[in-house]
Amino acid sequence: MKTPPAGPREPSAARTPRVLGAAVTGVVLVLVTGWLLFAVVPRALGEERAFASAASCPAGRVSTECRYTVRAAVTSVAADHRHRSTYYWLNLGPVRDASGAARPGGPGPAPPNTGRPAGGGAEAPARVKMDGRTPVYAAVRPGAVLHLTYWRGEIRYADFQGLRQYTAADPRGGYRLPLAGALVLLSVGGTCLRSAYCWSRCTAEPPGHEPWRLAVPLASVLLISCFAFGTPWVGGGVPTALLLTAVGALPVLAGAAWLTHRHHRRGTDTIKVAPLVPLADECFPGTVLGEVPYSRADFAYLVAGPGLLAATLDPAGRIARRPVPRTLAVVRVRPPYWTDPGPRPAPGAQVVECRDGTTPVYIVTEPHCVARVLGALRHPTEAQLRPPRRGRRP
Repeated sequence: MKTPPAGPREPSAARTPRVLGAAVTGVVLVLVTGWLLFAVVPRALGEERAFASAASCPAGRVSTECRYTVRAAVTSVAADHRHRSTYYWLNLGPVRDASGAARPGGPGPAPPNTGRPAGGGAEAPARVKMDGRTPVYAAVRPGAVLHLTYWRGEIRYADFQGLRQYTAADPRGGYRLPLAGALVLLSVGGTCLRSAYCWSRCTAEPPGHEPWRLAVPLASVLLISCFAFGTPWVGGGVPTALLLTAVGALPVLAGAAWLTHRHHRRGTDTIKVAPLVPLADECFPGTVLGEVPYSRADFAYLVAGPGLLAATLDPAGRIARRPVPRTLAVVRVRPPYWTDPGPRPAPGAQVVECRDGTTPVYIVTEPHCVARVLGALRHPTEAQLRPPRRGRRP
């Protein structure tokens, strides 16, 4: 079979929804990234710096901008297991003396800027969520007395016998999660925008279903996103995370560019297959697509024989045959295209592109059955007769 020139190109009208979808997705992700990087992350960094520089409140005064400490007694501990995660809680009550009366210094802050000392045993019991299990949560028992440090109305850490554990309201490192999310979204959004640009510009690229066209960008964005998500926890702040992400992305992008260039050098997606004329009728999965009378969506099998190719709905190929005409001319064998009619073919399928006069016809089947399709479309004297291969039959 002669190798024809490259196949039909994807019309711009067929690419427009794909280009717009990728472009809109990329723009939205980049905007969300900007909001995280320029609004959420700076706010979290500002809170971390304010907490680090906050001094202890003067004696007898309480303010939300300074740290103050109160005493509280542990009434019980609890561990909630939800969605493969465990949350550690300390239930707190007022500190009581030997007679059972509440002593000053119980949990809960006094109203800010009142001039009164923090505490006062009449406060209601509090419940605080700890950041992990150790060291304080694992060491305390009901009745243990903790020193709780408040800042801006929330308990930030608890001290017990020289041990300190921060709570879930710890502002340190609060920028890491939004920064990691921003870097991941930036990676995905940049990939979407690049895909939209390539699809809009590369008009000569055949719209194939070749696995590398999807696997290379997906693998690249997955590797970059995983690496970028972990960089904020390495340390060094935002500049270090951005630098590490850029350094890690360079080899991945270089590898993706090399693979893409390597595939593009092939110049054509035509697949060379030697025709094989079946010695007897054989039935295997396949579909005939096109605006022709012998194309039926529910006919999911093909019957190939010497000088015979027919579509059928019978898995055995004995009944309901719709033969293709002898005038059907083979153009080439290629991967499936996005613009081919009918449902999406199975992964790895191949298309025998044909012409019935001026009407395009597409025969979709498995790769090991293509040779039989080509042989069935030719007269036995036009191709070398080969015995069927032994082993597993389709």
